[in-house]
Amino acid sequence: MKIEILDEVAEKTGFNEKEMLEFLSVWLYKSKKINGVQGGEILGTSEIEFHGLLEKYGQYVNYGINEYLEDSDNLKDF
Repeated sequence: MKIEILDEVAEKTGFNEKEMLEFLSVWLYKSKKINGVQGGEILGTSEIEFHGLLEKYGQYVNYGINEYLEDSDNLKDF
């Protein structure tokens, strides 16, 4: 998919192309439409780098009780 944004609209946001992709990926993540891996893929980074970017936009990693329990179970296998 390719998304084009008119220069006039982009100028109003004050975002450059990279920042626009960051904003879009963070918004999609915040809306629970994508996960951290997919957020990183949009930006061409890792999930860890994407999670680091969330702070820039005042967001936090979506990590609920189910993820915690799954990670806890996985750690028992070590």
